[in-house]
Amino acid sequence: MKEGGGEPGSLRARLGPRIALHDPGFERTPEVSLQAGGTERVYAFRDEDCRGWYRRFADDVLAAVDERRFLPVYRMADGEFSFALGAPEERLPLRRLRPRQLAKRLLNTLRGRRGGHRSGSPGHGCEVYSPRERRALLDAYAADLRFVADRGYLALALADTPFFAPWAREILDWLDARGIPVHVGNYQYFYAVYALLHGPDSERLLGGRRVLVVNHADAERQAAIAEALARAGAAATRFISISRDKAMLERLDPRSLVEPVDLVLVGAGVGAANVLRQLEPLGVPALDAGYALDVMAQPALHWRRPYCVADAEFELERV
Repeated sequence: MKEGGGEPGSLRARLGPRIALHDPGFERTPEVSLQAGGTERVYAFRDEDCRGWYRRFADDVLAAVDERRFLPVYRMADGEFSFALGAPEERLPLRRLRPRQLAKRLLNTLRGRRGGHRSGSPGHGCEVYSPRERRALLDAYAADLRFVADRGYLALALADTPFFAPWAREILDWLDARGIPVHVGNYQYFYAVYALLHGPDSERLLGGRRVLVVNHADAERQAAIAEALARAGAAATRFISISRDKAMLERLDPRSLVEPVDLVLVGAGVGAANVLRQLEPLGVPALDAGYALDVMAQPALHWRRPYCVADAEFELERV
């Protein structure tokens, strides 16, 4: 069956919008989409209950913490898709651009920035790569994704929502063309990482653990993150600081850590793939936590994205 067209055996042919999300502890979160008239379906390889899909992923991560086994998890959404494919205003024909996209393309052309990349937000983290930097990094980026796919999980934002659906076919074709394996054993939905960190499994994930956080936070935000992790039961929190806007160029020395850690949480945008690969010597799970770290630093941000507020605290009017 060809879910999304494409050649038989291709990702586009094998992956399609099948599963309605209702992760354990987040049964009320889909109310947001339903109230807006949406029926969110996540791309999957087979029809199954979302709870089972999430459970296999969560149990694997939790077991890897207990076993001290390296397990990288990398999330890909519009920022990562844009880095791989080029921003919509750069790659779409002029006739398909909205006025704002057309203006951005013209501005990038005048400034000599066409083909570059910018994603994130100034308040939380913003990656900026020149056209030359992006071109030079694309092969390394694909290699990092293959590394993660071979050893852990790619958590992809593939759904039939207006925001993510336009990316699906092109990014699946790009993954195929780059030889990045995506299959039932290493694919998970983007928001499963947030559900793991904010839902019923967070106590087992964080309780008594020595956590390493790799991100660009200043001293004040580090203190807030450490306090949030302590409230969640973490035994200790350590930090490695990285570049705010060019994490894909970062070079780490995780062996310099004096004391062992049990879990790593990474906030590095697109560059998290580069960071995750360098954390293998630690021999523990490394999760691309991204926005979840922003939520720890600023709890009010819980309400800005899905799967950051579990059912016990969920208030539809605040989302």
